[in-house]
Amino acid sequence: MKNLLKRLGCLLVASALLVSLTGCKEKASEQKGNTNPSDSVQEAKDYGGTEETKENRGQLVVTVGNNKVYYNEAMLYILVMKAQYESYFGSQIWSYNVGNNTTFEDQAKEEILNLITQTKIVLDKADSYHISLSEEEEAAIQEKAGNYLDGITEEDKAKYGLTEDLVRKFYRENTIYQKVYDAVTMDVNTDVTDDEAKQITVDQILIKTTTEKEGKEEPMTEAEKKTAYNRAVKLLKEAKKTEDFKKLAEANTEDSNVEYTFGKGEMVEEFENAAFALKKGGLSSVVESKYGYHIIYCVSDFNKDATLEKKEQIIEERQNELFKKLYGKWTENYKVEIKDKVWAALTLRDEAADNAKEGESGEKAPTSTP
Repeated sequence: MKNLLKRLGCLLVASALLVSLTGCKEKASEQKGNTNPSDSVQEAKDYGGTEETKENRGQLVVTVGNNKVYYNEAMLYILVMKAQYESYFGSQIWSYNVGNNTTFEDQAKEEILNLITQTKIVLDKADSYHISLSEEEEAAIQEKAGNYLDGITEEDKAKYGLTEDLVRKFYRENTIYQKVYDAVTMDVNTDVTDDEAKQITVDQILIKTTTEKEGKEEPMTEAEKKTAYNRAVKLLKEAKKTEDFKKLAEANTEDSNVEYTFGKGEMVEEFENAAFALKKGGLSSVVESKYGYHIIYCVSDFNKDATLEKKEQIIEERQNELFKKLYGKWTENYKVEIKDKVWAALTLRDEAADNAKEGESGEKAPTSTP
């Protein structure tokens, strides 16, 4: 599951390189008549096709090349995404407006389509890289599938068509995907110098030179800036005497954080230059940036653990870049067809949450899953 969720994060960054899902769709907006999701699924039976096998249940949702994804498999991807996001943000996140009349659910569903598409295309390349699964890997897949199903109610298994064969297929494809990824990126350069990845840790006091007006940060007047500067100078004198800079910073900073760990190119230039010039235990003078006046104390001029993590991150970025380039070439030979009416009916929202919302507003909430 971790690999799948990690890929979700990568897809957000790499969305421009993923296969285009336009041009091959039957646009839902072009369909006439009732657009209620449940009715749409019923209408979709006329053209979507259904299949009942050990793995497939319900309407055809998307075709990627020769790979067909049916309702229950699409719902499994949706349920994985749903559980991940709701563990952080709660079940109300899906109605959140992210801009341009787009909800968080709309955005998440687009990510899921991209994920399904990418998975199927990458799996088609497994033979080219001589990918196979060991007995140990098959056993691990069986265990993961069993654990997942143990956490699902019998009602939901029936509702979404979550069979053991389908869930096992899901984990098997995820494992194969990762092995293809590893094979593609195995020769990437893994040499990263300390200087390239160096991370330092500092504590800081910030005295702001902006004020918030109507939700926007506005510059202070010159008189206000002078007052802020005088306060920063006074705090610098205290900082030179104190044996506990962090305590002083926590009591006086106007920033939301006191401690920062970072590398070159990650902070505003004035702050970064002053911080990197310090040795462990060193204290800066008053440093001005667009945010205000900073007093910086160096906790570590070489954070070993953070630097090691940064090296791993740089290697992962190189791997992702190599993989995305190759994947972009693969997509040129694939046609992706989405059954929009069926897809539009699938939702990440809970019926209970929608019903509660309906009760609060007095308006009928959209129909949930078919």
